Amino acid sequence: MKKLFFILTVLLSFGLNTIAQNTTNCNCTLKGVVHETNAHNPIPGAVVYLKGTKYAVFTDAKGEYQFPKLCQGAYTLVCQAVGFQKIEVPINLTQEHSKELTLANDDEHLQEVVVSGKKTENQTKAKSIIEGSDLAETRGQSLGEALKAATGVTTLQTGSSIAKPVIHGMHSNRVLILNNGIRQEGQQWGSEHAPEIDPFMAQKLTVIKGAAGVRYGSDAIAGVIMVEPNPLPDSAAIHGEANLVGFSNGQQGIASGIIEGGLLKKKGWAWRLQGTYKRGADIKTADYYLANTGIQERNFSATVGYNTAHWGTEAYFSYFDTQLGIFSGSHIGNITDLLTAINSSRPNSDYTPTSASYTINRPNQDLAHNLFKVKSFLVNENLGKWQLTLSRQYDWRLEYDVPRGNRTLNTLNFKLTTYQAELLLDHKPLWNTLSGTVGASGMYQENLSSSYELTKPLINTVLIPNYQTKSGGIFLIERWVKNRWELEGGLRYDIRSSDAYGLDASSKLFNYSFTFNNASSTIGFAWNSSESLSIKGNAAIAWRAPNMNELFSNGVHHGAAAYEKGNINLQPEVAHNFSVSAEYSGSKWAWEISPYLNLINDFIYLKPRVENGEIQTVLSVRGAFPAFDYTQVDARFAGIDASVKYLISKHFTITEKYSMVRAKDTRNDVYMVNIPADRLESSLRYTFGKNQAYVSLTNLLVARQTRVEANSDFLAPPSGYSLWSMNASYPYKNFTFGLGVSNLLNKSYRDYMNRFRYFTDEMGRNISLRVQYRF
Repeated sequence: MKKLFFILTVLLSFGLNTIAQNTTNCNCTLKGVVHETNAHNPIPGAVVYLKGTKYAVFTDAKGEYQFPKLCQGAYTLVCQAVGFQKIEVPINLTQEHSKELTLANDDEHLQEVVVSGKKTENQTKAKSIIEGSDLAETRGQSLGEALKAATGVTTLQTGSSIAKPVIHGMHSNRVLILNNGIRQEGQQWGSEHAPEIDPFMAQKLTVIKGAAGVRYGSDAIAGVIMVEPNPLPDSAAIHGEANLVGFSNGQQGIASGIIEGGLLKKKGWAWRLQGTYKRGADIKTADYYLANTGIQERNFSATVGYNTAHWGTEAYFSYFDTQLGIFSGSHIGNITDLLTAINSSRPNSDYTPTSASYTINRPNQDLAHNLFKVKSFLVNENLGKWQLTLSRQYDWRLEYDVPRGNRTLNTLNFKLTTYQAELLLDHKPLWNTLSGTVGASGMYQENLSSSYELTKPLINTVLIPNYQTKSGGIFLIERWVKNRWELEGGLRYDIRSSDAYGLDASSKLFNYSFTFNNASSTIGFAWNSSESLSIKGNAAIAWRAPNMNELFSNGVHHGAAAYEKGNINLQPEVAHNFSVSAEYSGSKWAWEISPYLNLINDFIYLKPRVENGEIQTVLSVRGAFPAFDYTQVDARFAGIDASVKYLISKHFTITEKYSMVRAKDTRNDVYMVNIPADRLESSLRYTFGKNQAYVSLTNLLVARQTRVEANSDFLAPPSGYSLWSMNASYPYKNFTFGLGVSNLLNKSYRDYMNRFRYFTDEMGRNISLRVQYRF
């Protein structure tokens, strides 16, 4: 590990002193026009600059730009504008040159107490992008598993099929997910509630790391994940892709497809249809099958849009439906058997069948999520670009427990409806210097856990009560660019009010009301030191109100196989986040290093219950379960993400990725639980010829988590482990064939970040075959 940091330090020192621009003729002119991809509208106020130089201009009212008196040489032309995706274009300048630039609409606007315009704040934050062949390797996996390709991102797992993304040690309500530009609203508070999103609809996954409260509103303390489809096509031609994926472990098969195009003789219209079907049987560890771990999933989405020179609109609908089996050995009938299961190296033989089955029995999850959005824009020549986005989401989650005695309906039933609205103005440049966005957003949300009427709950055995939440926010983000510098600053104010309705132990109605409000702010910079080196820094304040499960939980959480207890006195979290990122890209070397520090006052987390130095369990009519309590402390999260890539030869590339996080309860001077251990991923890749076929071999080294307190968990952290995997891809005409093998050596191990490490090993060897056809 010391060698890795030595290499990064040397490279940083080298990069800071690397500046090269040898020129001869310095009377060249570079000019052109910037317009939108679909509607070909000119984009006034876009920032156009030559990376690593002092040259930067704004486009005029006609979308035109010009650089006079440039020297001959190779440049990278960069263009970006609020509400559009940034592009970089190589230019070899020898004389006067004209270059037309097209920007795709950036649909990464949030709808809740959230804010718009990705291009305003993301310039100074560390981020990772998964696309192209890296994304193709993840096809067929869940969203959480796919995101592990990004440095600094891990998962919190519940068994083999449920994975939630973890950024810098934090997850759930602290990580916002944008589903095609809309803030995903499901029951994301649950440790075993995976995102209800089909990754096949995405052509790019973007992870923004660090507090982003100004850009995305309250809750964005750890970071933001963007699941981004391609822009709608701008031609009438029909094209698309079909994907077939098969996995050996779980005998799982997936079929997915996309078809899109325009309308003949109807200029400006475009459409897209997408769908996925997945089915899998019980999965297998290195040594045994796990009963009731099958999965079935059916998803589809549809988009239609219309654009003219000055206005346009787009409608999008998606539906996600899945049934997930929960490992039967995690639901134990009595405390003695529970403790035996936790302390055993292998589950009871009743839960390890001799072959896999596709049948999904109890316990299981059955959930459906749909999203509908309409987004419109209007260009005003005097003010800028107005955007209005309206959306509705409906999330229905059923969790079925194992029947015991005469109880046959042990079920958790959550019905969550969310309405969101956002109005944005990407204003024209002020004083020919500042570009930015001003906006307002609001949300109404209603959750029903025990009835069809908010104020009339029917039973007192629900995990969380009925509730409604109303929230709103206003924000302003401005950006200044000059020469090699970019500066950003933003302010935001949010208010959120909630009402909860439930029945206490004596079936008496209770009603609690909460109102929380706070401001968020950010300031950051980006410095393009040279053509190869850039440095970013950001400081931000963000906050998060306690969720209803943290306030009111009082019972068995079936899917997590845990008894959870909330705390009605919890206060909002306030995070102070600081991050720096340095990135270098040369002809042979490329590296990035990103240290960060997150100080969170009144941090809320689920802690194993300890009394008199002993771990506590709870015996109920549903069985015996480990007990967890929501508690509040002051926390410090600090760490580093780093990656190095070296081109050994024309065909060979080696890549190293390292991430670490240190988290401590500073109020009590003890380590936090459920924090990812140090990880080092090493990959060697060989690329064949011009068709970009390749084969890669990867080793993932995960250390044992030693930073834990005695008697702070039901089971000591498992040993560290080393996993080998391989991937290969071969494109042929319109086809791309892929082969992957995870856990290549079929190693038996347990992961500290899997809640089911109490009961079972991780998945064994898994071979995948992928076929993609593009037309």
